[in-house]
Amino acid sequence: MKILGLCSAFIFLFICVSDVLPGADTAPRAEKAQKQNPPLSKQEIQKLRDIAMIISGEIIRGSIKSVTVMDFKDIGGKPSKMGKTVAAEFRRQMEALDKTNFTVVDSGGGAFVTGMFLPFKGGDKWRLDIKVFLPDNRLITSYSGFFRKTKGVKK
Repeated sequence: MKILGLCSAFIFLFICVSDVLPGADTAPRAEKAQKQNPPLSKQEIQKLRDIAMIISGEIIRGSIKSVTVMDFKDIGGKPSKMGKTVAAEFRRQMEALDKTNFTVVDSGGGAFVTGMFLPFKGGDKWRLDIKVFLPDNRLITSYSGFFRKTKGVKK
């Protein structure tokens, strides 16, 4: 019985961390999310570019050489469809901003960008919370803001 429990625990652990392992995903996350989710509006992309500029400044200031952008989650802590879309666009903006001071990698970065993309009360806005952590869970920087719902952001 103990062996069965141990095997179940290892399988569960493997499934939980498989997207963080190097080489676990052959297609880049940004490309996969773009194929599966609706595009963002120009205003939303511009806002994500502005946020990426702020956060990349903090990453450079901290002398971090690589960053992993994780899928943004919903209130339950699970990756949401729109959270994946927003994270993929945020990743593209981070990659476009600074290629000399740090790189954006799929896994094992010197810092991890996590986020939540949630509908806000009233239904006409989305709340975006982004945090950048070191591997030892120290917070580097964070951002919180709102997006107005547009044609690109569905309920």
